[in-house]
Amino acid sequence: MTPAGLPPSGRAISREVTAAVAAVAARDPDALREARTRLRAIDELQVRDVLHGLTLGLIEQAFPDGLDAADLRALLGDVLRSAAAWLPELDAYPVAVVLTGVLSVHEADAPPLDPEVLPIACAAVVSHLVQRLGVPLDAELARVFDELRQAQTMEMP
Repeated sequence: MTPAGLPPSGRAISREVTAAVAAVAARDPDALREARTRLRAIDELQVRDVLHGLTLGLIEQAFPDGLDAADLRALLGDVLRSAAAWLPELDAYPVAVVLTGVLSVHEADAPPLDPEVLPIACAAVVSHLVQRLGVPLDAELARVFDELRQAQTMEMP
C-alpha cells in the first residue's frame, strides 16, 4: 500500500518514520528530534504498531535463520557504534528495549523508559537494518501497512 492509499494518520506515520530514519542516515540529531516530536503527536498505539512491524520485519530479513544472543549483542553494538559519534545521548538500554521488545523477550517488569527516547532508538535500529539489507524504506513501510490492514480486516473466530 502506497502512502497515498493510507488514511491521514497512516500517511503522517509513514512521513515521520521516513523523516526519522532519514535523519539517522544523515546523522542529523536536530532533524531526528523534530521527527520524534511529530511522531509523538500521532496516536501512540498506531505508531507503535507500525514501528513494531517495521523493525520485526527487518530483523526477520536480516536474520532469516533466527536471532541468537550473539546476533542480538552484535546488532546492539552495531547500532550503538553507528550512533556514538553524532548521537552520544543514545544509551544501550533503549536500543536493547527496542530489539528485545520487538522479539517479545523484554521483561514486563523492567524499569520504565522515557517515551521520548523510544522513537529515536527505533529509528536508529531501522536505519541500520535498512542500510545493512539494502532495502528501500518505502517498500518496507508499504509491507507493514499491508500487513496491518490485512490483520484489521480478518474476521475473528
